Amino acid sequence: MKQVVVITGVSSGIGYDLATFLNEKDYIVYGISRSSVEIPGVTHMPGDITDEEKIQAIIKDIYEKEGRIDILVNNAGMGISGSIEGTNTKDVKNIFNVNFVGAFITIKAILPYLRQQNYGKIINVGSVASEFAIPFQAFYSSSKAALKTFGEALDNEVSPYGVRVCTILPGDIKTNFTKNREKNIEELDAYKTRVSKSIAVMEKDEQKGMTVRYASKQIYKVIKKKRMPLQKTIGNEYKLLLFIKRLLPIKLVNNLVGKIYGFKKEK
Repeated sequence: MKQVVVITGVSSGIGYDLATFLNEKDYIVYGISRSSVEIPGVTHMPGDITDEEKIQAIIKDIYEKEGRIDILVNNAGMGISGSIEGTNTKDVKNIFNVNFVGAFITIKAILPYLRQQNYGKIINVGSVASEFAIPFQAFYSSSKAALKTFGEALDNEVSPYGVRVCTILPGDIKTNFTKNREKNIEELDAYKTRVSKSIAVMEKDEQKGMTVRYASKQIYKVIKKKRMPLQKTIGNEYKLLLFIKRLLPIKLVNNLVGKIYGFKKEK
């Protein structure tokens, strides 16, 4: 029997490619996103993941049509960059709403069906940035760290009902995420030069990053596992970085990250 997969954020990037890839692997794929998109073989369900009633209705519709849902991939996300001091409170609420609350809403909507069938896999797409406090990308790192911690708690809550959880931690990936990253509209003069340099480093790394197809293949390997890991880092260099992080004092690690992304104040 074909497995039914629901993927959020399918309009571009990992979501789009993963939906295409899993369709090629003979899964029944439903994609959710605000933006309209056509993916051959994939059923697109227009919806905003922060709209709880809409998401509940979409998940109910999918379950009633297919009689089962096997896998949820929470992929939808966004990024903002700039100094903490110069960030608008509205933008902070927005990124947490999309990256964290939206995942919670989708999981809450799907869990009753997964518990009922006593089986299901939930995969949250986090980021290696959740392991490193990146300056001028603090709220992205924080929202992904919240999602990772949330996944750990969730797995213990739902595992007795046959549902398991994995958080994917990708490193830099070449996608439209770079272009779509929101920046502080009115950055403070005190930070402007350092923010500009930091974002330039981020964007250069992202454009040299892994392909979305590589990320899709790694997520597919996790989906196929009988026992999913609680967390899965994508990219050998990022696995090495996390290994080194656990060996070094946190102050030293933070200072090293600061040298890469923080930059010193110009005199």
